[in-house]
Amino acid sequence: MSTAYFIVLNHDDPGFDSFVDGKILASNIERINEISERLGLKEFEEYAFQDLSEFGGPDMAPQWFEASEGTHWVSNVMRYLRDNADDIADAKAILEDLEDYMRVFTEAGNRGLRWHLELDF
Repeated sequence: MSTAYFIVLNHDDPGFDSFVDGKILASNIERINEISERLGLKEFEEYAFQDLSEFGGPDMAPQWFEASEGTHWVSNVMRYLRDNADDIADAKAILEDLEDYMRVFTEAGNRGLRWHLELDF
């Protein structure tokens, strides 16, 4: 099993498929964060929430983000990767993953939904 970042929406049944694979982003997270920093964006995992209460940690409420913040982050990283494809070995696969994130963020925005990421181990 490999690690993946998936999108959680603030509605259990958003009315569309919100699945993203997220494995390629997780496996390239250090490089993705370097790109984010270079672009003046948040690091990807800053959007993540992990419920630690299931592991005996404190019960915390997740921080929710507007869909527009997701589309802004994804569009900027995608533009960078298209312009600098030689900068990262898995650029094509990462772009494909990011297209799925963009689809979900766009649909979430159209429906007024908010989101955060969770990490699947």
